[in-house]
Amino acid sequence: MLDFDKLPDWRRLFLNFPVAVNNFYGDPLIQWRNTCQRLDRLLAQRHQGPVALITKGAFTSAKIAYLQKVQAQGLRLIVLVSISELPDYEKVAQEPRYRNIAMLYEAGIPTVAYVRPMTPPLNTSPEVIDRIMKGLVENHARTVCLAGFRGDDVLVKDMNPDDKIRWTMRVKLLTGDVYSAFKEKCQKAGIRLFVRTSCAAASELKLQRSWNPYYNSPNLCHCSELDCPLIETCRAPDGPAPHSLEVLDYLGFDYELQNAGCSEKCSVRGDQRLSCPSCCTTCYMLKNPRIYVKNSNVNLGTLTFIRFLTGMLSVKTGLHDDGSKEIGFVHLPNFPEIDDFVCINTWTAYAQHGDRCFDCSYCIEKYYRGRSCNTTPLDLLGRIVEHEV
Repeated sequence: MLDFDKLPDWRRLFLNFPVAVNNFYGDPLIQWRNTCQRLDRLLAQRHQGPVALITKGAFTSAKIAYLQKVQAQGLRLIVLVSISELPDYEKVAQEPRYRNIAMLYEAGIPTVAYVRPMTPPLNTSPEVIDRIMKGLVENHARTVCLAGFRGDDVLVKDMNPDDKIRWTMRVKLLTGDVYSAFKEKCQKAGIRLFVRTSCAAASELKLQRSWNPYYNSPNLCHCSELDCPLIETCRAPDGPAPHSLEVLDYLGFDYELQNAGCSEKCSVRGDQRLSCPSCCTTCYMLKNPRIYVKNSNVNLGTLTFIRFLTGMLSVKTGLHDDGSKEIGFVHLPNFPEIDDFVCINTWTAYAQHGDRCFDCSYCIEKYYRGRSCNTTPLDLLGRIVEHEV
């Protein structure tokens, strides 16, 4: 039974989830009015975790002033500006995105230049890379996150990639030459480079560690090579967050704490990624402290939810990203009627089903049309306990 005397402690757990607003179908700037409503809701709930806007749109001074206001009132806001130089596959201008970076930094809003999807051979020539870097330097970018393309077989076919790099398009990896080119140019320009979203966001937000367990994968993330500023403090937590296991019990999870005191590191490099059957953020291969989930109806979204809740790696042997369109929808054993809460690897999705988006050719989110996610993490707690929280 629920101990309502501990509800304030439960509340704090849900307030720490990382949330992305209107990055599910649409764009936070296209859906600006709804985006403001959602940010106001998170602010009213005193949400403490990172709150991201991921956008290809163009900011105005009025929109930035609003973000300054909610940031000043306590929202831990970060903006990730998508940069790609894929004009044949995106129906939105590139230049305003570069200007966004300068405007946001000048306003004091943590910002990441989200250079993705790098999709050979479409935007990975030396000329295109130079054009991207020129835009970043001229607009005073200080943090860049570099990522590849992620899609299913249909999207990969539509993009018509070279056979040489087809494999990269299923696992969002970078070819070595693209990574090396950006690394050299970013180091020369004094720009901090990351290859994982949560690492870049954590650095910009002055957090001590990534909230994804990439501290277990230093080779894959190039932690030392990129001189990550988090490297001295980014490590696995000593144990689950206080009272989080009580929440798991209440939700009906059957689990086991494993590998206490172990600290095995992954040796897999980027060019070996497909040789490993597991997903980095739910790795069941390493001997590390973890929560092993025994329930049968578990997917990656559920494991991510448990990680966000407890702070610990959550795993189930054999479970990986199988391309399912439902893979991020969280399953709570004791509350099967809740089927609209989504944890998509790095973020909790808090998004409406927009009337329109930028309709990029490579967008995997088009599959989720009609599935709005109108529940904040704290709202989810309220639905679970049927109690005003």
